[in-house]
Amino acid sequence: MNNPDNNKINRATLRPSPTSSVITLVMSLLFLVFGLVFFFSVVGESKEGRGPISFFFLIWLGACIAMAVYSIINLSSFKKSRPGAAALEVVEIERESAPDREESSGGKPDFSVRLREVEALRKEGLLTEEEYQRKRREILDEKW
Repeated sequence: MNNPDNNKINRATLRPSPTSSVITLVMSLLFLVFGLVFFFSVVGESKEGRGPISFFFLIWLGACIAMAVYSIINLSSFKKSRPGAAALEVVEIERESAPDREESSGGKPDFSVRLREVEALRKEGLLTEEEYQRKRREILDEKW
Protein backbone atom coordinates (compact mmCIF):
# COMPACT_ATOMS: atom_id res chain seq x y z
CA MET A 1 0.00 0.00 0.00
CA ASN A 2 2.36 2.64 -1.17
CA ASN A 3 0.19 5.71 -0.99
CA PRO A 4 1.87 9.12 -1.09
CA ASP A 5 -1.07 10.69 0.73
CA ASN A 6 -0.30 9.70 4.35
CA ASN A 7 -3.52 11.34 5.57
CA LYS A 8 -5.45 8.39 4.14
CA ILE A 9 -3.44 5.67 5.91
CA ASN A 10 -4.06 4.31 9.40
CA ARG A 11 -1.63 2.00 11.15
CA ALA A 12 -2.76 -0.93 13.25
CA THR A 13 -0.66 -3.28 15.35
CA LEU A 14 -1.86 -6.86 15.26
CA ARG A 15 -1.20 -9.43 17.95
CA PRO A 16 -2.88 -12.49 19.38
CA SER A 17 -5.45 -12.04 22.12
CA PRO A 18 -4.62 -13.01 25.73
CA THR A 19 -6.87 -16.07 25.41
CA SER A 20 -5.07 -17.14 22.26
CA SER A 21 -1.71 -16.67 24.00
CA VAL A 22 -2.77 -18.82 26.95
CA ILE A 23 -3.97 -21.57 24.61
CA THR A 24 -0.70 -21.40 22.65
CA LEU A 25 1.33 -21.56 25.87
CA VAL A 26 -0.57 -24.61 27.14
CA MET A 27 -0.37 -26.36 23.77
CA SER A 28 3.35 -25.67 23.39
CA LEU A 29 4.01 -27.17 26.83
CA LEU A 30 1.87 -30.22 25.96
CA PHE A 31 3.73 -30.62 22.66
CA LEU A 32 7.02 -30.38 24.55
CA VAL A 33 5.97 -33.19 26.90
CA PHE A 34 4.70 -35.24 23.95
CA GLY A 35 8.01 -34.71 22.12
CA LEU A 36 10.03 -35.79 25.14
CA VAL A 37 7.97 -38.98 25.59
CA PHE A 38 8.16 -39.74 21.86
CA PHE A 39 11.90 -39.08 21.69
CA PHE A 40 12.81 -41.29 24.67
CA SER A 41 10.49 -44.12 23.59
CA VAL A 42 11.91 -44.19 20.04
CA VAL A 43 15.54 -43.83 21.16
CA GLY A 44 15.04 -46.63 23.70
CA GLU A 45 13.76 -49.03 21.01
CA SER A 46 16.08 -48.20 18.13
CA LYS A 47 19.80 -47.57 18.39
CA GLU A 48 20.38 -46.97 14.66
CA GLY A 49 17.88 -44.10 14.18
CA ARG A 50 19.28 -41.82 16.88
CA GLY A 51 20.80 -39.28 14.49
CA PRO A 52 17.72 -38.37 12.44
CA ILE A 53 15.35 -38.57 15.41
CA SER A 54 17.70 -36.40 17.51
CA PHE A 55 17.76 -33.78 14.75
CA PHE A 56 13.97 -33.85 14.52
CA PHE A 57 13.68 -33.55 18.30
CA LEU A 58 15.94 -30.49 18.39
CA ILE A 59 13.73 -28.76 15.83
CA TRP A 60 10.63 -29.82 17.79
CA LEU A 61 12.14 -28.61 21.05
CA GLY A 62 13.10 -25.24 19.53
CA ALA A 63 9.61 -24.72 18.11
CA CYS A 64 7.92 -25.57 21.42
CA ILE A 65 10.20 -23.25 23.38
CA ALA A 66 9.77 -20.43 20.84
CA MET A 67 5.96 -20.71 21.01
CA ALA A 68 6.02 -20.71 24.82
CA VAL A 69 8.36 -17.70 25.03
CA TYR A 70 6.35 -15.75 22.45
CA SER A 71 3.13 -16.43 24.34
CA ILE A 72 4.65 -15.29 27.64
CA ILE A 73 5.99 -12.09 26.05
CA ASN A 74 2.63 -11.40 24.43
CA LEU A 75 0.74 -11.97 27.68
CA SER A 76 3.05 -9.64 29.57
CA SER A 77 2.69 -6.91 26.92
CA PHE A 78 -1.05 -6.64 27.55
CA LYS A 79 -0.31 -5.06 30.92
CA LYS A 80 1.27 -2.10 29.14
CA SER A 81 -0.62 0.51 27.18
CA ARG A 82 1.23 -0.20 23.94
CA PRO A 83 2.02 -3.55 22.37
CA GLY A 84 5.61 -4.56 22.85
CA ALA A 85 7.87 -6.88 20.94
CA ALA A 86 5.09 -9.45 20.75
CA ALA A 87 3.23 -7.58 18.03
CA LEU A 88 2.98 -9.69 14.90
CA GLU A 89 3.21 -6.84 12.44
CA VAL A 90 2.13 -3.32 11.73
CA VAL A 91 -0.19 -3.00 8.77
CA GLU A 92 -1.32 0.04 6.90
CA ILE A 93 -5.06 0.36 6.33
CA GLU A 94 -6.02 2.60 3.48
CA ARG A 95 -9.14 4.67 4.04
CA GLU A 96 -11.28 5.14 1.00
CA SER A 97 -13.16 8.37 0.57
CA ALA A 98 -16.83 7.77 1.19
CA PRO A 99 -19.33 10.17 -0.38
CA ASP A 100 -21.02 10.85 2.96
CA ARG A 101 -17.69 11.79 4.58
CA GLU A 102 -16.67 14.25 1.88
CA GLU A 103 -18.02 17.62 1.01
CA SER A 104 -19.04 17.86 -2.60
CA SER A 105 -17.29 21.19 -3.11
CA GLY A 106 -13.77 20.87 -1.73
CA GLY A 107 -13.27 17.19 -1.02
CA LYS A 108 -12.62 17.88 2.69
CA PRO A 109 -13.92 15.49 5.34
CA ASP A 110 -17.26 16.26 6.93
CA PHE A 111 -17.07 19.00 9.55
CA SER A 112 -18.10 16.64 12.37
CA VAL A 113 -15.22 14.30 11.51
CA ARG A 114 -12.79 17.21 11.44
CA LEU A 115 -14.09 18.48 14.81
CA ARG A 116 -13.59 15.04 16.36
CA GLU A 117 -10.06 14.85 14.96
CA VAL A 118 -9.15 18.27 16.40
CA GLU A 119 -10.64 17.29 19.76
CA ALA A 120 -8.63 14.06 19.75
CA LEU A 121 -5.45 16.04 19.07
CA ARG A 122 -6.23 18.28 22.04
CA LYS A 123 -6.89 15.27 24.31
CA GLU A 124 -3.57 13.73 23.24
CA GLY A 125 -1.80 16.94 24.18
CA LEU A 126 -0.76 17.76 20.62
CA LEU A 127 -2.78 21.00 20.56
CA THR A 128 -2.99 23.64 23.25
CA GLU A 129 -6.40 24.83 24.38
CA GLU A 130 -5.90 28.05 22.41
CA GLU A 131 -4.96 26.18 19.22
CA TYR A 132 -7.89 23.85 19.70
CA GLN A 133 -10.39 26.72 20.11
CA ARG A 134 -8.98 28.57 17.09
CA LYS A 135 -9.11 25.49 14.83
CA ARG A 136 -12.57 24.56 16.09
CA ARG A 137 -13.82 28.06 15.30
CA GLU A 138 -12.27 27.85 11.78
CA ILE A 139 -14.11 24.59 11.11
CA LEU A 140 -17.42 25.87 12.45
CA ASP A 141 -17.14 29.10 10.45
CA GLU A 142 -16.84 27.21 7.18
CA LYS A 143 -19.90 26.85 4.98
CA TRP A 144 -21.52 23.45 5.58
